[in-house]
Amino acid sequence: MGKVSLNINGRAYGLGCEAGEEERLMRLGQKLDERVASMAAQFGQIGDLRLMVMAGITLLDEMDEVNTSVDAEVNRRIGALQAEHAALMQTLSDTEARAATELNAAAERVERMSAMLGSAED
Repeated sequence: MGKVSLNINGRAYGLGCEAGEEERLMRLGQKLDERVASMAAQFGQIGDLRLMVMAGITLLDEMDEVNTSVDAEVNRRIGALQAEHAALMQTLSDTEARAATELNAAAERVERMSAMLGSAED
C-alpha cells in the first residue's frame, strides 16, 4: 500500500492509496490545492472546510457538465449508428428482393427453354 502527503491550502494531509497510484493521487491533490487557492483568492481564508466544500462542489459541477456532454455525444453517435443500421438493413432487404425477382425470372427462362427443348425432341 502506498502513502502520499498532500499539501492543500498550506496543510499537509497524509493519505494511503494502492501501490502505483501515488503519482496520480499527488496530481489530483495538486489540482484540489489549486482550486482551493483559487477559492481562497476569491473569497479569502474563510476556513479550510468551507474552501474544501466550495472547491469540491465546483469540481463536481465541472465533472457533471463533462458527463452530460459525453452522454449527449454518446446518444448522438448511437442514433447515427441506429440510422445507419436501419439504412443498411433496408438495402439488404431491397437487394434480397431484387435477387429473388431475378432468380424467379431466371427459373422461368430455364423452364421455357426446357419446355422448348422438350417439344423439339418430339
